[in-house]
Amino acid sequence: MQIDIHKIAKLIEIVSKSDISEINLKQGEEELKISRTSATVTAVPAATVIQAPQVQPQAVAPVAQAPAPAQAPAQEAATDKSKLMTSPMVGTFYRSASPTATAFVEVGQSVKEGDTLCIIEAMKMMNQIQADRAGTIKKVLVDNGSTVEFDQPLFEFE
Repeated sequence: MQIDIHKIAKLIEIVSKSDISEINLKQGEEELKISRTSATVTAVPAATVIQAPQVQPQAVAPVAQAPAPAQAPAQEAATDKSKLMTSPMVGTFYRSASPTATAFVEVGQSVKEGDTLCIIEAMKMMNQIQADRAGTIKKVLVDNGSTVEFDQPLFEFE
């Protein structure tokens, strides 16, 4: 099953705004489960499991995650949320395709809508995260290799 992050995000939005408590999609050996409940979820072999609205993929053997760095409250108040690009999923943030490769984007670089900005690794899958708008990168808000949460700001645009 080819996973389209935007389609998954739309499904999560639909589930969170409706009376539906769970959606299960199955194609071959792969399964996508979006659930509003916070019950424990066990993964089916070769399956992708996503819970909404928090969107926390869980595997059979959970891996310990490092805490996200705290942000100063004054900085959050000063940042215009419409200029932020947020994470569409939980995972590990990477600025480049490999440790020796150059970063996809740098501060001050102009990007077009659809340009790859970073990679988020979730459940051993490398997901290229594309710009949702055109603009100039003002700040990269996450350190390379850090764990990110759903809807956590990744980039600030000018």
